[in-house]
Amino acid sequence: MALKVKPKSFGPVFVIFDGMDGIQYAHTDPSNTSPYPPTNTPVDTLIASLGSCIVKSMQWSADQHKVSLNPFMVKVVGIKAPVLPGRIEKMDITILGSLVDDEELAPRIVRQAKSICTVSNTLNCEVEIFFEPDQAV
Repeated sequence: MALKVKPKSFGPVFVIFDGMDGIQYAHTDPSNTSPYPPTNTPVDTLIASLGSCIVKSMQWSADQHKVSLNPFMVKVVGIKAPVLPGRIEKMDITILGSLVDDEELAPRIVRQAKSICTVSNTLNCEVEIFFEPDQAV
């Protein structure tokens, strides 16, 4: 019989892209930014790495499509597995804001970014991306 553990999530960690090349991080409150990823827990640092990799991958994808990214942010939450051993079972990424002016191109950029993101491709848990283009940055 598997031992159940208390449900827990980590984060959210926000990775904020300024529309040029700058990235800022925030833990729980996107208005309290830092140029450094959070170090509250190792898991917060891990999910910040995932968010950063997704942002960088979207930059690369947008360059491939010869478009510029608008300012946006990603919110990453890690969900702990309900049974031992302790691990992250799933990470959810939510993209907040409009990535590019061409709304039909945005989902292709996101799919390509997910496929090339080294961090998400390395993780042994489900990584799912949600898109909220109407959310203000």
